[in-house]
Amino acid sequence: MSFTFGFQITEEDGEEGDSSCQNTGELHGTQECPPPPLPAKEISMSFSEVQQPATTSQLRLEGGEVLSYITSPESKSLEASTSESDLIPSVYEGGMKIWECSVDLVQYLSEIALSWAGLMVLELGCGAGLPGILALTKGAERIHFQDYNEEVLQNVTIPNVVLNTGAGLDAARCRFFGGDWGGVQELLTEESESTNNKYDVILTSETIYNTDSYQKLHDLMKSVLAPHGTVYLAAKTHYFGVGGGTRLFEEFLQKEGVFQSEVCKVYSEGVNREILKIEMKKS
Repeated sequence: MSFTFGFQITEEDGEEGDSSCQNTGELHGTQECPPPPLPAKEISMSFSEVQQPATTSQLRLEGGEVLSYITSPESKSLEASTSESDLIPSVYEGGMKIWECSVDLVQYLSEIALSWAGLMVLELGCGAGLPGILALTKGAERIHFQDYNEEVLQNVTIPNVVLNTGAGLDAARCRFFGGDWGGVQELLTEESESTNNKYDVILTSETIYNTDSYQKLHDLMKSVLAPHGTVYLAAKTHYFGVGGGTRLFEEFLQKEGVFQSEVCKVYSEGVNREILKIEMKKS
């Protein structure tokens, strides 16, 4: 299986000091400025109101377990975006499709001897949410899903959760958050401070293609990961045409000095991909 990113990312052509285009969406020369990041908010949706999807497929894991997922999600507001590109920065971050490294992460998590019982888990940039759903089916106490686009959570993530667990799932075990990582950090940090609860495990895949996002991702993980917690990150070694990848992200982590990382698994078929295990540095 091979995937490519259909990015719509162009070089900035404004002169230094030109402030005529500042995230307003207006045209600046021949280039349109990106809109401001989407604000963070919690998405509420009753599981009993989720309609059965018309078309689904299955991901079969090595241990024999099967996860189901929607293959033709509907979202009128994102329809134009998904037809034009796999990713449009600050507009659509690719959550409507199943990405290769997300499958890698699900397969890896199904292989390792991790006891999920009682754990609090966060999946960042979840899209279809398959890694988080696996944790849910394995007995994690609470799963929080985050995606940039609210429509992805409503039309893909939540229906996939119901598809794999049933409408009778205890709603208290799952919560859903949309918006930019900067705002999500503020939202989740405020809540973790009030409840004195942080995440035991953070899952994320295909989220380090853009080096401009590394600081926000790092700061979010730093704020909400429990001191003993672990991040499992699946990504390509290098994202051609964009510049990000696992080596650059590890270099960034080393420079920040908060986390330590190790490569848990390498996938060499097709585009090189890896699973990183990230933990807080021991004092």
